[in-house]
Amino acid sequence: MSLPSLRALRAFAETTRTGSLAAASRVLNVTPSAVSHLLRELEQSLAVSLFITRGPHARLTEAGERLGGRLISAFDTINAAITDARHQAGDVRVSALSSFLTLWLVPRLTGFQSRYPETRLLLSTGTRPVDLSAEPYECAIRWGRGNWPDLEATLLFRDRPVVVTNPRLLRTQESAQALPRLAAGTRPDDWPLVARALGWPDIPPILTFETRALAVQAATAGMGAAVVDRNLIAGMLGNGLLAEIAPDPPVWGAEGHWFVALPDRLRIRPVRQFHDWLVAEAGR
Repeated sequence: MSLPSLRALRAFAETTRTGSLAAASRVLNVTPSAVSHLLRELEQSLAVSLFITRGPHARLTEAGERLGGRLISAFDTINAAITDARHQAGDVRVSALSSFLTLWLVPRLTGFQSRYPETRLLLSTGTRPVDLSAEPYECAIRWGRGNWPDLEATLLFRDRPVVVTNPRLLRTQESAQALPRLAAGTRPDDWPLVARALGWPDIPPILTFETRALAVQAATAGMGAAVVDRNLIAGMLGNGLLAEIAPDPPVWGAEGHWFVALPDRLRIRPVRQFHDWLVAEAGR
């Protein structure tokens, strides 16, 4: 028995994915009539009815839904395999949180590049945890408690929140307490936690930014005070860009920044080198 053409299978997969012939035609860069012809060819080849209606919003038969779902998965697997095949052996694709990347990793990258000039890091940011078993990343930096199934997780550092501001605004702890509060929308518990440890009143922030990195940037510009993990801005404290008010004793969060990867990816030499370099930098 001869198999249907790959073009016809792809046309049906995209029609199933997008829900219409017109949308599928745009994905495939052909006319809607060409897609329709391929779908008729597929039905004739299989001797199975795949559609109830083919209008602007195509409706599938039960058999069509089963076939479409499997084909979408199959073509996604093919696309991932092609991406991997094109991926250079020395590349390490990293998914990282934007604040970690902006505040901690980027200022240190010249050290990694000097030590491993043959390795190219491809860095991507986002707020959602990527699926390392399905998405094209060798590793990721995640914030949490390290309990991710099926992943090797190495703690880089635990969260140690402090209040930071532009040094020219900081004279005493009392003057820092009066500064406008800058917050990160992703971390609503930062200010209540640190204010309680410092004995400050819990008042709402005057400005809320998407990430800690943006809040720190605003604090550096003299707009007020922000709460951030001290590990992330140690370099900015050292060069005088920021000054801090730290609770005494220090406040430690249950969460932290972790390097995570699938076990087999850690056997890839550049990934292992990046892991070891991160751990060494975090331990400084």
